[in-house]
Amino acid sequence: MNKKLLFFPALAAGIVILLLAINLKPDLPVKPAGDRARLVETVPLELKAIAPIAIGFGKITPKIEWKAIAEVTGKVVYRHPQLEKGQVLQAGTEILRIDPLDYELKLVQAQADLKSAQTSLAKLNQEEANLKSTLKIEANRLVIANKELARKQNLRKKGLTSQSDVDQQEQSALSQRKLVLDIENQIGLMPDEKRVAEALVKVNASKVDEAKRSLDKTIITLPYDLRIALVDIEQNQVVNLQQTMVTGHGIDVMEVEAQLSIHDMQTLASSIGEFVRDESGIPQPDMNAIHAIIELNSGNLSASWSAKVARISETVDPSQATAGVILEIEQDYRALKPTSVPPLVNGMFVRALIEGQQNPSWVIPERALHGDKIYLMGEDNRLQIVTVEVLYRRDNQVVVEGALEQGQKLIINDLLPAINGMLLKEASEQSQTVTEGSDS
Repeated sequence: MNKKLLFFPALAAGIVILLLAINLKPDLPVKPAGDRARLVETVPLELKAIAPIAIGFGKITPKIEWKAIAEVTGKVVYRHPQLEKGQVLQAGTEILRIDPLDYELKLVQAQADLKSAQTSLAKLNQEEANLKSTLKIEANRLVIANKELARKQNLRKKGLTSQSDVDQQEQSALSQRKLVLDIENQIGLMPDEKRVAEALVKVNASKVDEAKRSLDKTIITLPYDLRIALVDIEQNQVVNLQQTMVTGHGIDVMEVEAQLSIHDMQTLASSIGEFVRDESGIPQPDMNAIHAIIELNSGNLSASWSAKVARISETVDPSQATAGVILEIEQDYRALKPTSVPPLVNGMFVRALIEGQQNPSWVIPERALHGDKIYLMGEDNRLQIVTVEVLYRRDNQVVVEGALEQGQKLIINDLLPAINGMLLKEASEQSQTVTEGSDS
């Protein structure tokens, strides 16, 4: 009973002590609003001239691939001693010769036939000239015979000559008229005979030209400076028509079909701006606005060459969804330094860097992009979250598009959590505050 009575005084004493402790507790220091602001690093937004760059890979191929295909048959009587795979031979070099004897005989026969046809045509021309001269003479004789016939007919009427003399003269005039008609008929047939003879001359002349061409085809020379890629012929071997004997690759201009993603292709095209249309109305890009470099990296070797965008491939790779951009690289073998820069050869695997046209763009650091949003520090030092569209990336920088203005403060550090309108403080201001506090 006594213990129960002591409980209430003890409870009352505890409540009194608790109230005194609360009332006597000192107030905690309250930080001003400026001290609650989040510290951020900022850089000013600026429009910079930048161009998109796309990277692709491909294999070197020669722009020119020349094949020596046999156009005549026969035995190979000469093969160039350096006609071997990998050798570089100059333009005009005779690499093969096929036995020309049969073709020389055909040429001689064709020339003889042509000479015979020309002689026949000349005879016809001379014969026509002779007939025309003869016609003039015989026509004059016909005139004289007709006059003599008329004279004798007058004499017969006067009884001064016999009828037999008149008949004889009439027979002579008729014979002369027939002779003139025969000559005229012969002259009338001459144009057709001459056309046949002229056609025969042309036929034989074409046979001579064909024989000359066949004879020329027995000698195979290189039309360009070529690196020999394939040799499929030996000396004393008989070649057949349309047989491929030699394959060579041009060395002055090489090509690479660099595979780029469709997105990269679109980005490069967008940087060019307006396309010029040709006469048929088809848009044509200005390839001069695009620059390209190809690189070769193999072990310690690193080499690069300037390239030119020549054209776009006609096919999209369905497995990788890439399109080919064909680049051309010019090289001069006479100026090569193999110890430092190797020559470009068929099958070499290279990397292509294709740069579009420079345009003023909003360029931000990669770390300032948060998904599709960036953080800006407004004039009231509060956070503004802005949605942007990423156009492309280059050199750890991002080119974006959105409702942005020159000189806005871009926040480049991360904020967790990022709440639109939250109070901010620049790192430079914080450093200045710390410095002033230490001076005081």
